[in-house]
Parts: sequence; structure tokens; C-alpha cells
Amino acid sequence: MYAITNINVFNGQDILENQAIIVNGDTIESIVPMTGATLPDITYDGQNLTATAGFIDLQLNGCGGVMLNVDISKRTLDIMNLTNIQNGTTQYLPTLITSKHETMCQAVELVAAIDDPESEGIIGLHLEGPFISKEKKGAHDENHIRILDELTAHYLADNAKHISVVTLAPENTSQTVIDILDNAGITVSLGHTNANYHQLCCKHHLKMATHLYNAMTPLGSREPGAVGYIFDKKPHAGIIVDGIHSSYASVRIAHQLLGDKLFMVTDAVAPAGTDMMEYDMAGTTAYVTDGKCHYADGTIAGAAITMIEGVKNLIQHVGLSREEALRMASLYPAKAAGIDHQYGKLAAGYKANITLLNDSNDVCSVYQMGLKRL
Repeated sequence: MYAITNINVFNGQDILENQAIIVNGDTIESIVPMTGATLPDITYDGQNLTATAGFIDLQLNGCGGVMLNVDISKRTLDIMNLTNIQNGTTQYLPTLITSKHETMCQAVELVAAIDDPESEGIIGLHLEGPFISKEKKGAHDENHIRILDELTAHYLADNAKHISVVTLAPENTSQTVIDILDNAGITVSLGHTNANYHQLCCKHHLKMATHLYNAMTPLGSREPGAVGYIFDKKPHAGIIVDGIHSSYASVRIAHQLLGDKLFMVTDAVAPAGTDMMEYDMAGTTAYVTDGKCHYADGTIAGAAITMIEGVKNLIQHVGLSREEALRMASLYPAKAAGIDHQYGKLAAGYKANITLLNDSNDVCSVYQMGLKRL
């Protein structure tokens, strides 16, 4: 047992000044005022920093110079987790983009082989494809795009313990198949979709949307499209806040409409957290130019942003309060993933995932599942 002392605690709602967080194992035992507090023998001085719940990234293809699609290995996940910690992120979904069936199975087996993935920040896989629309494929390899059949859906359902989210194009996916995933507890996310509003309304259990605005049909005056469907039906929706995938005004509009259903993701690839200018995007060479990750033809290929950079953008460019920006990086993704009973805020009984920030919102220290990691 230990205590983090002399800190201001953002508990998900308010900032409580001059507090101590008492941690027992991987869980927060209590949050108490420093005045009159009975503290354990081991203490870490928080030096008047602000403690917030560790960030949760539900769409992370790679970072720190590595990418899951390029090297499906424990080493890749270890580097991704280390890079996350340096940038305030304590939980994430390793994300595999469109690939052949054998590669997808390899990723599932990798996570399944980890004894305690949660202790290393992994809360499941995000399979972004290959069950998507060729018309809205973005940077995905068209050669591997395919229809999700019932046999494959049952395979995914059988491995639901290791798979949190599947992004698919609903117009190309039967309701029977969607139901198989949903019944297994896998979140079905609409994304890389060319569906119109009516086609989406005809499908049920679409509980999430992948990188709002990008790789989906836009909102129009006579055809609301996928964006209009999201604004109308309000599933949870991830959004990339790098100023490249969506303008900051578009992020602000989405937040006004979706509120706590809108959460931030990075959609990061290998260059995130590095100074790389060229990288392997699942078999195709890609580049970084002025912060934009892209193929030679200009197609956007992931992002080079980290969660803490996104938080700063939400405050400085979108105009959100510090508290709301932090919620978009922690509490709201926890709600979207259905884990907000243990993750996403600082409170007694919650997992001890704690990021300490200074007044400039720089990451100063990080605790992951109770362990001091930075």
C-alpha cells in the first residue's frame, strides 16, 4: 500500500485540491484530504500536480516506431505500452487494420497468450476491418477486404475475451452476423462505410462509430449519410483530434451534438511519439509531412498524435475546458468500452491508473494498475 500525496485530484467531475490517493494493490482504496490524513509508510510526493485517470485509447495501430500489423509480437505491444505511458495513456486497444485471415488470427492468439493483459494496459483488440467497404477503404489494403461470414463471426465470438471492438461496414454485413458479435459482448462499430442513412437505420446493435467524419458518408441536406446517422442516433463515437483528420470546428460541432458519447482516439501509427518521417503502413511505405501521415498519393494513413497532444488540442483549439478534455480521453472512452465501473475516473474501488499533469498539461508521472511506471 502507498499514497500519492500533495496532489489536486480530478475525479471525473471536479478538481479536489490538496489530496492524497491511497492505493492498495492495483486499486484505489481512498482519496482523502491531506489535512489530518492517516498515510501508509510508502508515499510519493505529487508536488502539487493534478492527478487524472490514465488515458484510454480505443484505436491505436502503433506508436514508438512499431506497428501491430507489421510485427505481431509481444515486443510490439511492450513498445506501444511504454510509449503510451510516456504520454499519459494507461489502457488501450491494440488495433489491427485490414489483413488476411491468418494475420487476424495471429493477433488474437498473441493477446490470448498474455497471462494478464490488463496489467500491461491491454483491454482487448480492436479489429478495424477487414469487413469494410472498398469505396471507403482509406489507407486499408483493398486486396484483403471481405464480407464477414457466419463462420468467421463465430470464431470472433469464441474469442470475445480477447476482442473488444470490430469495425465493419454495416451495409455489407448481415444482421445475423452483427448479432453474433453483439451477443458475445463484442462492440460493433460502424466505420469505413459507404452506407446511407436508411441502410444504417435498418441495422441494430451498432453501438460505436470509428473515427467520426473519416471514411464514411458525409452529412448532406437530403441524404444524412453515416455522419447524420451518428448525430441523430448518438452511438458512442471516436474522433481524432490532430487538426488533420477533422477541423477543430468539426470536432467542436460533434461535441456539442454528442456530449459524453464523443471520445478521443489517436488512430496512431508507428511515428507517434517519435521523430520518424517514413514508416511501413502494413506493407506500403508511408510518410510524415507537417504532422500528416500519408501515402505517396496523399491518402491519409493513420496519425502521428498521442493522447496528451490530443488533450492539449481539445483545450487550445477546440475550446473545451480542461476537465472536459480529460473526460474525452478517459471517462468517455471507458463508457464506450463498457468498463467505466473500474476505469476512466479516480475514485475508491477504481483501478489505480493515474496520470499526473503539470499546469501546462505535460505528463510528469504515471501509475498503471497500481505500479509506478513513470
